[in-house]
Amino acid sequence: MSNIICNLSISINRFLLKEKYNYLRKIHLRSYYNVLFFGSDVIGLNCLREIDKIRKNENLIRRLDLVTANSSKNKNAIEKYAETNNMRILHWPNLNINEGMVNVHPSLLPRWRGAAPIIYTLMHGDTVGGVSLMKIKPDIFDVGEIISQQRVPVSDTIKLPELTRQFSDIGAKMLVNCLRNLPRSLENAQPQSNEGVTYAKKINKSISQVRWMEMSAKEVYNLYRAIYGLYPLTTMFKDKQVKLFNAFLVNNDLYSDKPIGTLEYCESTKSIRILCKDKKFINFKSLRIVGRKEISAVDFYNGYIKNISVDVRLCVAC
Repeated sequence: MSNIICNLSISINRFLLKEKYNYLRKIHLRSYYNVLFFGSDVIGLNCLREIDKIRKNENLIRRLDLVTANSSKNKNAIEKYAETNNMRILHWPNLNINEGMVNVHPSLLPRWRGAAPIIYTLMHGDTVGGVSLMKIKPDIFDVGEIISQQRVPVSDTIKLPELTRQFSDIGAKMLVNCLRNLPRSLENAQPQSNEGVTYAKKINKSISQVRWMEMSAKEVYNLYRAIYGLYPLTTMFKDKQVKLFNAFLVNNDLYSDKPIGTLEYCESTKSIRILCKDKKFINFKSLRIVGRKEISAVDFYNGYIKNISVDVRLCVAC
């Protein structure tokens, strides 16, 4: 019996020594990374914070530097974060980078390649969006191999800031997971499909001008959601430019007897409503004549519509 116990003890000790050796070997062979981080927007800042947590709490990242193209003396939020957390700030394009890169792109590539994927996701009423983690090389963007993707349902009422935050959180977690599993993550990347390719080109404020003769009420509302927080919807009314705020839709009947662009006050919803291409209204709780302050719908009605005689009251936005 004593021999059996002794042999068992020797076997256990050998097993423990072997496990200890394997553990120490893994630590010795573990790769430590020097990371250059490119980013300037909300998604970039969120990703940088998550990677910085790894730098501070795990033995995975030796150095983390921020690369910026900002030439202004005014530092953006991501640069301020980098300074506060003792990161070097390097300036693009004064760098010689030959290595590949990993990019967080807030769409289900190849859908919505380009500069404004979240805006186009909302503007086109997509019910499903998502985030792609992809491989890129310098000066070649949005066409690289897909490392991972996550699909996300898109509510028909969610607006740009909220969806951006949601995609930002998801993208940061995907990037962290990729770093923890390098190089396997890169080795398993798959080419993008050549089908379903769409482009989300950079936008400017001209996109905010509503085209009542061309857009349905739902399309106007989707545009409102897509550029919310960037630009208010705009239209022309009696030769004045008007900004439109707090948009919403109601279930209503078609109004085939009224001209498209008809603008009127709705007592039941306390809103100004405008008739769209599909003969349905979109409603606004407040408005602003350019050069004046924002006012409620009822104040707009009292100031610009109520005193017009009924026989000539036809008010049309264009």
